Amino acid sequence: MYRVIYTNLFAKKIKKFKKDKELVADLKKKIEKLLSDPFIGKPLEYPLANFRSIRIKGKYRLIYKLNENDKELVLVAFGHRKDIYQLMVLFSKKGDI
Repeated sequence: MYRVIYTNLFAKKIKKFKKDKELVADLKKKIEKLLSDPFIGKPLEYPLANFRSIRIKGKYRLIYKLNENDKELVLVAFGHRKDIYQLMVLFSKKGDI
């Protein structure tokens, strides 16, 4: 079983959605699914090739990566699909994730 770790970026982004109980419930459900099968998410392409994405309630994406050697599921970012990938590219270029 994988251990869940989350980044500061994920924690910051998730705070914005706390009031949407249905969205948070779906997010928790998807994280539980990832713990049983961490490869169900879609592998991303360059420049985010080390990351995977899973759909949450259609419009939102959870970006994560796996550290298979350490059995860690790292929750990297969460947000609306229209801007989460651009945010990820920006943070990856800066070396913040």
